[in-house]
Amino acid sequence: MSTELLVTSGAGPVEVRWFVAALADALCAALPVSARLVTGPVDAPASVVLWVETDAVGGWVGTHALHRPSEARGGRGRKRWMAGVWVLPPAPAPLVVDPREVTFTTCRAGGPGGQGVNTTDSAVLALHVPTGLRVRVQDERSQHANRKRALARLGEALARREAAAGASLQRDRWLTKLQARGAPVRCWRDRGRGLEES
Repeated sequence: MSTELLVTSGAGPVEVRWFVAALADALCAALPVSARLVTGPVDAPASVVLWVETDAVGGWVGTHALHRPSEARGGRGRKRWMAGVWVLPPAPAPLVVDPREVTFTTCRAGGPGGQGVNTTDSAVLALHVPTGLRVRVQDERSQHANRKRALARLGEALARREAAAGASLQRDRWLTKLQARGAPVRCWRDRGRGLEES
């Protein structure tokens, strides 16, 4: 059973959204992530949902702090940016996604897996055109299986979006997004090559 982690900038500025993208990459490198759903631009998303194939994520859940001068302010200004990593409540029953509404792009899978990872384009990036939701799946060896799983993940995301339009789930998720403050569970520095824990 997978755990859904929300990496969010809350109501933060573009610097926090850059941090969200880098933090999601760090989580993907440290945990067995089977898929990710990006809300907003890939390089500066407002939030990223990660499907992690373990429930041992406790050391990652909470506020994360980044120490870095603001590039948008000429290297001056705030040097501490906050983002949150939270476990999402269980999703409602997934919707069936029409494959004709989805654009698929293939790419190389990353991470461990031997030579097959480096020589085949088995990972799939799926874009649900009507909503703009994107999901990347790479946990299966075949492109066909990854496409199938990407459609399922999009269905879960669409069902969650519909339920959020209701009432309490929307309020709970919004409150979760705003929790990106307080004592950080991890602190990071940007060394120009990506994040480095400090």
